[in-house]
Amino acid sequence: MPTREAQVIGLDIGGSKTLAGLVTRAGEVDSTKQVETAPTPAAILAAARSLCQSLLDEADRPVLGIGIGSAGIIDAKAGRVVFANENMPGWSGTRLAELEIGGGLPISAENDVRALAYGEALVGAGADFDSLLCVTVGTGIGGALILNGEVWHGADYSGGEIGYLVVDWERGEPVILDQYASGPAIERAYQIASASENRLPLPKVGQLAAAGDTLARGAIETGAGKLGAILAGCATAINPAAVIVGGGVPQVGALWWKALEAVFRDRLPPPVAATPLLPATLGANAVMLGAAMLAWRKVDA
Repeated sequence: MPTREAQVIGLDIGGSKTLAGLVTRAGEVDSTKQVETAPTPAAILAAARSLCQSLLDEADRPVLGIGIGSAGIIDAKAGRVVFANENMPGWSGTRLAELEIGGGLPISAENDVRALAYGEALVGAGADFDSLLCVTVGTGIGGALILNGEVWHGADYSGGEIGYLVVDWERGEPVILDQYASGPAIERAYQIASASENRLPLPKVGQLAAAGDTLARGAIETGAGKLGAILAGCATAINPAAVIVGGGVPQVGALWWKALEAVFRDRLPPPVAATPLLPATLGANAVMLGAAMLAWRKVDA
C-alpha cells in the first residue's frame, strides 16, 4: 500500500493551457507548472513530458503515477483520444497512455470534464453524493456523469455529453445546447440586442450588466435561464443526487447564477424538486485534481 506521503502527477491538457501538478492522496496540491498549449500534437506531448519531468525532478517524495485529463472524447481503457474538435487539430488518435514519463510510471487518461467531475466527486462540491451530473459552461458546454462514485463513460465514452442536445430550431436547422447557452451564445445575444458591429467578450458584457446596462443584463439572464431549463430536464431524466456547474461562464457573477437557479427550480417537477444545484469548488485546478484522483485509483488497484 502506498505511503500517505507519496504523490501523483495530475496533468490537464486543454485547448489553451497545459497544467501539471504534484497531488497528495488527500487532494492537496504541492506544486504546479503551466504552459500555453502548443499548436501540434507532437509539441503538446513534448511539453507535457517536460512539465511532468520537471515536477519529478523537484519532488521530495515518491511519485507513483500520472493522471491525464484531456480535451476530446477519450477511450479511458486504452488511454487514447477517440475524437477531438477543431480546437485541437490533429489531436484525434493521440495515445496518451504512451507518454513514457518517469521510467514507466502507470498512466491513466480521461476526458477533461469527466476528470473534473471525478475530482468534484472526491474532494470537491460532490463529496457528499454518490451520483452527480457535472456541467462545465464556457466556450462550449460539457457534461459528465458520476454514478455510484465512478465515472459513467457510456458505450462509446460520450456519457453525459449534454452539449450536443438539440434544444431549438432556427431556420429549419437544429440548435444544440453548445450554441444555445454557452459564453459565445450570450455574447451573440448582447451583440444582437445592442445592434453592435462587434461582439464583446463575456467578461465585458458582465461588467456592463453590473454597471446597469439592461441589455447586457437581459442577455446574461436569458442565457442562464435557458441553461437552467435544460438542466432541469436533464436532472429529471437522469435523477442524480446533485447537479454541479463549473467553467468560465459562471464567473460572470451572481446575476448569471441567480437566473440559472431560478429557472432550474421553476422547471423541476415535484418528485425531484429538492435536487441540489451547486457551484463547482475546485477552480482552475479542477481537471488536474480529478486526473490526479484517477491516478490514485489506478495506483491503488
